[in-house]
Amino acid sequence: MAANAIGRSIANRLLAGGAPTPPTYHRRSSSSAAATPKGEGLFLPWLRSKAGTRISSVLSVGTSPLGRSLFASKRIREGDCIMEVPYSVQLTQDKLPERLRLLLDDVAGDTAKIAVLLMMEHHLGHKSGWAPYVRSLPRNDQMHNMMFWDLNELHMVRISSICDEAIERRERAMKEFSAVKPSLECFPHLFGEIKLEDFMHASALVSSRAWQTSRGVSLIPFADFLNHDGVSDSILLYDGQKDIAEVISDRNYAVGEQVMVRYGKYSNAMLALNFGFTLPRNIYDQVKPTSTDKWSNC
Repeated sequence: MAANAIGRSIANRLLAGGAPTPPTYHRRSSSSAAATPKGEGLFLPWLRSKAGTRISSVLSVGTSPLGRSLFASKRIREGDCIMEVPYSVQLTQDKLPERLRLLLDDVAGDTAKIAVLLMMEHHLGHKSGWAPYVRSLPRNDQMHNMMFWDLNELHMVRISSICDEAIERRERAMKEFSAVKPSLECFPHLFGEIKLEDFMHASALVSSRAWQTSRGVSLIPFADFLNHDGVSDSILLYDGQKDIAEVISDRNYAVGEQVMVRYGKYSNAMLALNFGFTLPRNIYDQVKPTSTDKWSNC
C-alpha cells in the first residue's frame, strides 16, 4: 500500500478510535515464522562476528504480517535473557569521526547526531562497517510515521493536538538540518550530496527505532527487529556493568512464536506519531471529550 494511503488509513482509524489495516501491529498469541527474507539469514552471523559474542542463541529473523520479526528458535521460558547486544555494536554518537562530532556538539542534539551517523554510513555503502544493518532499515517510502504525512492527511486529524506535534517535529527536523549542514559540507567524502530528504529520513529512523539508555541514545541492531506488543512486560534494559543492552522474556514462548516487547506506554496517537501504526485494543489509549461531547449527554 502506498505511504499516503496508509497515512489516510491511520488518520481514519484514529478519528474512529480504531486501528488501521494495513499496517496493523497487534499482539499475536501464536505466530509461525515465515521463510527468512533473502539476506536476513546472514545478519545475525555478521553481528555476532562484529560483536565477538553470540547476541542471541534463541532468536531468529523471519517475517510476519508485521514485516521483519524475531521468532523463538528454541523454547524460551519466562525470565530468560533472550538477547545481549554490546555497546560496541550499537550506533551511538561516539562512532562519529571525532572532528565531526566536535563540530556538531554546539548545533545538534543526540537524535540529530545519530541521524548524521546513519547518513554517513549509508553514503559509504558496502565500505561501511555497518552495511548489513543500514541495508536492513526501512526505505524512505516505507516510513509511515506522521512526519511524512502530507497536508491532506494531517488535515484529517487537525482537531487532535497530535497534528500540531507532527508539524512541529517536521519543522524541528528542517531547522536541525540547516544547523548541521555546514558541518557536513566539511566532509564531502563522507556524505556526498547533502539533502534535506535524506536527513529527515535518517531522523525519522532514529526517532522511531533508537533506545534511550544510560549511555545515551542508541540504535541497537537486532533489538530493533522486535515488534511492539502493548501488553508485554518485556522491555529493553541496560546492564552498566556488562555494558550491554538486554531483553528479558516476560513469558514462555514455544519454538516458532513471534517474540515481542513493549516500546513504551503509548496511546494510539503517539504510536501513529512515532512509528506509523496503531493497536486494535490499546490499554494506554486516551480520549479527551470536547465541549460538544459534554453537552450532548445533557
